[in-house]
Amino acid sequence: MPYAGGVHLPWRDVPDRVRDRVIDWAGSEIVEAQDLSGGFSPGCCTCLRFAGGRRVFVKAVSRSANPESPSMHRREAHVARHLPPSPCLPRLEGYLEEEDWVVLVFDRIDGRMPRHPWVADELDSVLAHLGVVHRLLTPCPVPDLEPTATYFETVFSGWRTMAGAPVVPDHLDEWSRRHLDRLAGLEQRWVEAVEGDGLVHGDIRSDNVLVNGSSVAFVDWPHASRGAAFFDLVAWAPSVALEGGPDPESLLGRCASARAVEAERLDPVVAAVTGFFTYHATLSPPPGLPTLRPFQEAQGRVAREWLRRRTGWT
Repeated sequence: MPYAGGVHLPWRDVPDRVRDRVIDWAGSEIVEAQDLSGGFSPGCCTCLRFAGGRRVFVKAVSRSANPESPSMHRREAHVARHLPPSPCLPRLEGYLEEEDWVVLVFDRIDGRMPRHPWVADELDSVLAHLGVVHRLLTPCPVPDLEPTATYFETVFSGWRTMAGAPVVPDHLDEWSRRHLDRLAGLEQRWVEAVEGDGLVHGDIRSDNVLVNGSSVAFVDWPHASRGAAFFDLVAWAPSVALEGGPDPESLLGRCASARAVEAERLDPVVAAVTGFFTYHATLSPPPGLPTLRPFQEAQGRVAREWLRRRTGWT
């Protein structure tokens, strides 16, 4: 499968003025910098250890790497400031801006990405902890946070965008072409389907999950919104299948809260997620994110088969 990884900036290539701001913030010299892989951010993602022994995780990015990334860091900082204390959640320790750079400093969470292919016990643990997080974050603790449908309004309209375009993308599969208008109509109903009062992560993937023994933490919250918890499971499910885990229907079947969602509510969200992956895979890669489109296309193939089975459309 295409690996869900970006090209992170090494700590050594972060400008001196930005690194000096971090040192001034900590009041201690940096004695070790461990650059991390995984995820799509074009900025640095680095674990730092200071002379006094303190360990933190630093995310830093500038507009030159990707024009939208600094605003995403600012949004994540706003969300993180309101997250309640929990071993399942990151704790923001510092926020810095230096010219066009935005720097987030988190308390370091020890852990590793889940094993691939997925191990059943580990997957069940992640699902259980995600349920704990959703319950902890309902009602939503972040003031003035957009509803899920509002935040994702422009990107979760893939079927409608393609149906309304003068020309359908050349490589769109035959099943999608055949049912494009029906898919657009089903997708349109997702707005009401995701209404809710919980804090939704919005980007659950293996590279945003840290496992440490029986503990699980969910990191990277720039796409958080206020809505229905099952959205996280639907959006995550295609990548789980690509990573050697169960198919999307089986994944949701392992979660009691997802099993309780009626088809009339679930199907429009599956359609919206599928349309997102299918349409965005047709676009050029964003600056600094060269691996994103192939990963979206791979997820789109899984999601389309899931949606085909759920709708029964042949």
